Amino acid sequence: MKKEDLQKIKQWLPRGYGRRIYNETGISFMTIYATMNGKTHNQKVIDAAIAIAKEEKEKTEKAKNEIAAL
Repeated sequence: MKKEDLQKIKQWLPRGYGRRIYNETGISFMTIYATMNGKTHNQKVIDAAIAIAKEEKEKTEKAKNEIAAL
């Protein structure tokens, strides 16, 4: 995966995303951060990060819509 793609994912990841990925996959923090910085490739980490990023993006967009409706 290209660094640009990883940056797009990382912009939607919340603080503490490493711990969430670790809890879901059991993969070490070192591997998680190396994968998210483009130094290594681990598909389980990328899949978990994408799922978390989608969830956070949906929460953010839902909150924006609710605020706009006020």
